[in-house]
Amino acid sequence: MNDSFWSLPPPPPSPPSTRIFPRQADKNAVTFICFNARSLKDRKKTADVLSLLTAHDADVCAINETWLSPDVHNYEVLPRDYVVLRKDRLGGRRPAGGVALAIRPHLQPKRLQQLEGQAEIVWAQIKANSLRFLVGSAYRRPNADTGYNAALLESLELAAAEQHNYDGCFLMGDFNLSVSWLLEPPRAHAAPADDFLSAFTTMALKQHIKSPTRTTENSENILDLFLSDVPELVAAANVVCGISDHDALSVTLSVSSCRPTSAPREIFDFRRADWFAINDVLEGRLQPVMQKTDMNEAWESWKKIVFDCAEEFIPKRRVGGRKKRLLPWMNNGLKKLIKIRDELFRKWLSEKTAETRDVFVAARRTVQKALRAARDNWLWRIGNGPNGSNDFWRYINSKSKVPNNNLTFELRGKSVSEPREVAAGFSAVFQTNFSRAVNIFPFMRRHTPCVDSTEEMCDLVCTSAEVHNRLQQIKASAAAGPDGLPAPLLKHCAAALAPSLTHVFNNSLESAELPPDWKTAAVTPIFKDGEKSNMQNYRPISITSLVGKTLERIVRDRTVEFLEKEEVIPSCQHGFREKRSCTTLLTGTIDNWTAALDEASGTHIHAVFLDWSKAFDKVSHPRLLSKLQYYGIKGQLLKWYESFLVGRTQFVKFGGESSEPCEVASGVVQGSVLGPLLFNIFVADLPEMVTNSTLVQYADDATIYKEIRCQEDADALQEDLYNIDVWCSNNGMTL
Repeated sequence: MNDSFWSLPPPPPSPPSTRIFPRQADKNAVTFICFNARSLKDRKKTADVLSLLTAHDADVCAINETWLSPDVHNYEVLPRDYVVLRKDRLGGRRPAGGVALAIRPHLQPKRLQQLEGQAEIVWAQIKANSLRFLVGSAYRRPNADTGYNAALLESLELAAAEQHNYDGCFLMGDFNLSVSWLLEPPRAHAAPADDFLSAFTTMALKQHIKSPTRTTENSENILDLFLSDVPELVAAANVVCGISDHDALSVTLSVSSCRPTSAPREIFDFRRADWFAINDVLEGRLQPVMQKTDMNEAWESWKKIVFDCAEEFIPKRRVGGRKKRLLPWMNNGLKKLIKIRDELFRKWLSEKTAETRDVFVAARRTVQKALRAARDNWLWRIGNGPNGSNDFWRYINSKSKVPNNNLTFELRGKSVSEPREVAAGFSAVFQTNFSRAVNIFPFMRRHTPCVDSTEEMCDLVCTSAEVHNRLQQIKASAAAGPDGLPAPLLKHCAAALAPSLTHVFNNSLESAELPPDWKTAAVTPIFKDGEKSNMQNYRPISITSLVGKTLERIVRDRTVEFLEKEEVIPSCQHGFREKRSCTTLLTGTIDNWTAALDEASGTHIHAVFLDWSKAFDKVSHPRLLSKLQYYGIKGQLLKWYESFLVGRTQFVKFGGESSEPCEVASGVVQGSVLGPLLFNIFVADLPEMVTNSTLVQYADDATIYKEIRCQEDADALQEDLYNIDVWCSNNGMTL
């Protein structure tokens, strides 16, 4: 140990900054953690990394020596609570190097790749308490050559040119510089270190770490640095127990992180519900509903009685309002071991004896083994527990999919990540999907109707038995719709609810009215493909009332029975049909192709694959209703379908925030029960436009193909394509 290292006086305080910053409470402060991982790819270290992040509750994590490669997904090695920005070292014979920044979404991180160049560094912009900061995570390997150092210095030069645009700059990482940092000014002992000290001086960066970050039997060195040009904002900078041969850095700013917290709320605890009591009471209290003739009045009365009984007989529990645990395997025993380890680490830092070091190292190994064993046991329970496959796939998805609330979206030329703005943006995008065309040609079939004029479906009456059966089939895990009626309540009380709900359903069918609760949808954006930041690449999936869906299922089953009997849905449609699937479409098509090719030499198959743009959202309501009428859906049932389609509203939910409600001007609701059937009805006449070729369909995807033996065959295929284009124009659809 170098005695002079410890005998040097502390550096003098930095001069005050001319910038004025608001003083914030420590508990809300922005926190950093910086550590050398020496392979995040090492599965044994996953528990150690997560424990470190949890213990320090960091807003920004700078990680050096990640040793990652592009085939490793971010959330295989880091929590989903962070936006991960990384730069892997590529091209080496063995894994090495690599840097990453993991930043909580509320800081609105934005990567600044233009500052990075070829250096092993990641730059990002963050926002906290109306202030913008420049944050960098860098790694400089030991004995770096001239080119490597030059690339890193060039990146620092680019960042220096941008510093004036920010309220502060924070740079951290493992620099491996031979510098006496406790001297004032710091003294370099080699040429590369001189160059970096000069760059830090140019950027007005002060180094805040004053304790060794890597200690061996023969040396103590400050290799891991935290530098800033706003030292007055650094409330604390400490060395803490790391996960490799380097200790970690923990830094707290005197700036509020403005981290969002969910307000505590109460939810029903169905595990403690008294189902016998609630069923007994519901049966009696719902009797008056059966005397009401006004549909909306009957529904509101029914809903109030059900909610009142739930409040009376189902206990509640509080959720939210506290920090989300990153470690589901953490327990009090592990917390105690970690506390002992950290106390021994601090004791070793203060005493610096071989004995205290040995005791600390033994405690660290004990904690590592305990953490890894606890995580392994938790993973075993995921694969072998009572919820087996559900828990397993939930875990797999958490490691392979990027959470939407960690994304920054592009909206009208600017980046947005605040949930309320994102929800409003998605709402505006989804509204542009609607078709408001007024010049759609009236529906006219080219051939004789396939439904005899005497075969009509004009009304529908529900029975208590089928309502009871449908309620029992509701999945207990199904999400409640905007009306708030939960799935377990409907499922467990099916027998008591069925008679009165049957009356409400029949009232709705008879009056051709639906209550607003059944016509309101909470829309969730679901990613399709392409660039994730582009809102156009998301599909609106609606969550609607579970009670409304129950009636939809009954109406759908009766309608399908009628349409199948009358052969309205063409045999070429394989989507949303019983005993039909992608498999039946593919096997049939491939069989036809191979048979044609085997039949005659010189034959070619020309196939054109078609996909309508926003097909489900652009379905014209007037045209769909005219087709329903043409196929024999008439009378009150047709009016009920009209009420189901027209006058709907939806709002987008994202990150716990909701957009303003908007009118649904067209389309069949994606996420509803009737939506797929109605779409199949809308496109049922498309095959009549194809007279020379073969058409196969799967929902909104279609393939038209033909055996080509001569030019006339190709012309015939082209004619069918033209006819399909005419159909699209007449029906307001776009290919």
